[in-house]
Order: sequence, then C-alpha cells, then structure tokens
Amino acid sequence: MRLLNTAIKMSLVGVLASLVARFLNLDYWLTAGVLAILSIHLTKKDSLVVSIRRVVDSIFGIMLATLMFIAFGYNFVVYSFFVFIFAYASWVLKVNEGIVPALVLVTHLLVHGEFSFNLIGNELALLFISVGIALIFNLIYPTQSEKELDNHVLSIDQLVRDHLFMLSLLLKDPDYNDEYYRHYATVDRKISDTIDIVELVDKDLLFYNDHSYLAYLHMRKEQSSYIRHMYQQALKIKKIHPNALKISEFIKGLSNDIGVYDKATYQLRKLDELQQVFKDAPLPETREEFELRAKLYQILNEIESLLVIKIHFHHQYPEFGKKHLAM
Repeated sequence: MRLLNTAIKMSLVGVLASLVARFLNLDYWLTAGVLAILSIHLTKKDSLVVSIRRVVDSIFGIMLATLMFIAFGYNFVVYSFFVFIFAYASWVLKVNEGIVPALVLVTHLLVHGEFSFNLIGNELALLFISVGIALIFNLIYPTQSEKELDNHVLSIDQLVRDHLFMLSLLLKDPDYNDEYYRHYATVDRKISDTIDIVELVDKDLLFYNDHSYLAYLHMRKEQSSYIRHMYQQALKIKKIHPNALKISEFIKGLSNDIGVYDKATYQLRKLDELQQVFKDAPLPETREEFELRAKLYQILNEIESLLVIKIHFHHQYPEFGKKHLAM
C-alpha cells in the first residue's frame, strides 16, 4: 500500500508541477514535473529533509555553474569540470540529494550559451515550484500512520506472547524441541519485518512524535533476543525436571501479561519469589543435576533481563500505555 501511495503521489505531483510551470509560461516547463517526481519519497520525514537539502544544493549548483560559465565560457569542457567540483562539494557538504536536479537545471544554462537574469529566474522558479508542490503534497497526503502503529504494536505483542508460550511448552515437552525452535525462527523473522515497517511509518509522524512506538518495537526486539537465549538453553534440556515445570508455568503466566501496560514490575516480584524458592532448595547431588539446574538458572536470568528492559521502557515513556486504552 505504501508503494502504491508513493506511485500515486509521483504521478500527481509530476503532472501538477508541469501544468503550473506551463501556466506561468516558464521555459523547460516539463522539467518541473521531473524534479517534483524526484522530490517524492516513501515517508514525510524523508521528503521534508531531502527537499531542504535539494533546494540548498541546487541553488549552490546554479550559482557555481554561473560563475564558472561567466569566467571560463559556456562550453562542455567547463561543464565537465563543474560536474566534478559540484558533485564532490555536495558530498562533502552532505547535501548530495540536489546533485541530479541541479545538473538538469545547469544544462539549460549551458544550452542557452550566455548569462541571463531571466533564465536564472526561470530555473529557480522551476526548482521552487517542483520542490514546493512535492513537499506540500507529501505533507497533506492522507496517511493512517497512528492506526498502523497501533496495529503493529498489537501484532508484535502477540508474536512475543507466542514466543513465550512455545517456550513454556518446550520446557515441559523437550522431545519436540526441533519443532518449537522452527516456530521461534519464524516468529523472530516476523518481528524483524514488523520493525522495518514501523521505522517507515514512524517517519510519517512529523509532529508530536516522541518516537515511543519505535522505542517500544525495539524493546520487543531486544526481548526477542533474550527469548532466543532461553530457547538455546531449553534445547539443551533433554528430560523433564520439576524446576523446569515451575519455570514453564511462570513463563506461561508471563505470556498472558505481555502488553502495553507495566505488568513487568509485578512479574519481576514473582520472579524474585521463584528464584528464592530455588535458592532454598537442597543443592544438586550429581553433575547431571548441577548442569541442568545451571541451564534453568540461566533461563531465569534471561527472564529477569527481559522484564527489566520493559520496566526501563515505562520509566522512559510513562504515558505510553495510556495512549492505548482501547487495546
């Protein structure tokens, strides 16, 4: 849908910019449409930033080319040196987005063959019309960014729940570990894909955007890495153990509390109580028992890290849960 909307915007601004330039009787009026299309990007933030850089770099290019043409003549050799100097300077100044539009406009100066204030004004008008129309159109083009982000939050929370629920089953049922891990790999890939989408949607929120959605998704991604470590430890457990069953029940309950509200603080207290139960238990009597309990202890540490980063998120964005009362 995002790609379709971008194609629609390119078509509309290309036609509109060309028509405006033609209505104003500008020379090379079709160029306005081409430059407008170049000024459309996938997100509003990218369009705003790139448009500013494009205007600055294009004005710099027109001024530099004019000076070089006046000083050394309107010929292809001078134009070739200009291209090298201008492109290099644009990259150094980090405004290279204007290289292509500027070169298009400068070729008009070269073809004209002599200095003319009217032509300079014509080229600047083409630049401002094309970039201005594209920028305005991109900013007012309707999006469903907030709704999209809410949906992605719901989606990734469900994926994390699935992660944890399958992990709880794995601890109770080690005989089918390969199947559980394949499920984990599939869910983990979906989380990564969702974050890539949200990064684009986040750039469409130009105003009142504290990037809390993006921070939330990255927090979930970090939690997913802790879950992966838990899977890796659980896969090494080849038999059912009473402590593993207790941890399995805890993880199952934890999966039900995955959401936008701070339930991690409560779960962390429950985890402390569970850890204390294990600390009060008799020491292992065999090497096998010791190694198994060491793996379970590592899983508990990963659960603690998973909960702590969720708590840290809520300290940083205390109002986040209130944004999603309907969730």
